[in-house]
Amino acid sequence: MSVNQSNLSSDTQHPKSKRTITEQITLWVGVIGSLITITLTIWNTHTKSEIDKREANLQELEISLKERTTGVEESRERVERYKWVLSVLPALSEPDETKKNFTLGLVRLALTKVEAEQLFAGLQTSPDKELQSLGQSGLKGLQNDSIGVLVSRLNADSTDDRKKALAILRQDYKASSQAIMSVINMYAPERIDSLSPPATVNGLVYLSDTDPTAWDHQQAEAGRQLASRLAARGTGSQAMDALATFKSLLQKLP
Repeated sequence: MSVNQSNLSSDTQHPKSKRTITEQITLWVGVIGSLITITLTIWNTHTKSEIDKREANLQELEISLKERTTGVEESRERVERYKWVLSVLPALSEPDETKKNFTLGLVRLALTKVEAEQLFAGLQTSPDKELQSLGQSGLKGLQNDSIGVLVSRLNADSTDDRKKALAILRQDYKASSQAIMSVINMYAPERIDSLSPPATVNGLVYLSDTDPTAWDHQQAEAGRQLASRLAARGTGSQAMDALATFKSLLQKLP
């Protein structure tokens, strides 16, 4: 009887021992699997970070290369323009004024404003009298171009553009005969209908603020005709007030 009980006790303990080993193996497999998963996650994160860094470096390198390429292309383009200007400089000595002015216009178109100013200022310092004259003509042409842009902006759609143009004209061109004539020409019979009411007022405000000594007899006469034309057309109250102020200036002119 005791032998049977001993065998039974051994039989009942053996399955428990098997379950314990299985559970331990399962536990360790789970732990090891978790460690592997964590390790792979860390490695993947690190790898992705490195890939992202390399991609960012490649993008920066690509941008840098594009900028250098653009700089090289701009330099080539600039050199080609300078070569062309150098090739046409002899034409500036042409006795024909029409050809000379045409060449000057092409040079101004080929160069930026700063480049053209530097070129013509350099010509002015030349010991050659003819080159000095060309430099003066070129700088005068550039100034007239700037004035033309400002005067056209008096009739711009944007209020800010109109105000800025008027402010610059009043500040920098109060004694400019070219600017005075350009503004007077805004009111020519064939152009006056294209003027907006603000442009009509702005032009009169500028003219009223100019230096009377900058006006010659021809401009004074053109100014009087302008005043008569506007008075006959009839304008808004602001324009009429500006016209009255302008007439006060006209009385100071010869």
